[in-house]
Amino acid sequence: MSQDRDNYFMEPMRMWREWVQKSEKQWSEALTGIMADEKSSKMFGHYFQEWLHAQNMFTEMVGQQLAALNLPSRADVLGVEDRLGGVENALSSLTAEINQLKKQLAATNQAPSAAPTKPRRTRKPAVKAAIKPDPIIKADDK
Repeated sequence: MSQDRDNYFMEPMRMWREWVQKSEKQWSEALTGIMADEKSSKMFGHYFQEWLHAQNMFTEMVGQQLAALNLPSRADVLGVEDRLGGVENALSSLTAEINQLKKQLAATNQAPSAAPTKPRRTRKPAVKAAIKPDPIIKADDK
């Protein structure tokens, strides 16, 4: 009984799958026949060229309007995305080089010190001479 019940519920799915397969086959045959005709192929080619031209005109018009509003167009955003990708690639290569240099330093037991060293003093400080009092000349002494 359970097998009959499973077949009953699976029957609509099987019928739908067969219908989809037949429909795909019919559409494929119809489109192959249409595209085999040179006249219809030229018509579709012309239609697509016109559509691409209209799309380019629309994109240009929208770009001009966005520029007037001081907003970026899609091309501007994509350009920034490309440049940012280049910056990210350069940064990752620099990070890899830094990591490689750290490994080389660790391998030679020359780990970088935590605190920076102060430069050595090469000049000696000036010797402070004792301040001698200036003799005050009194007017009475003259």
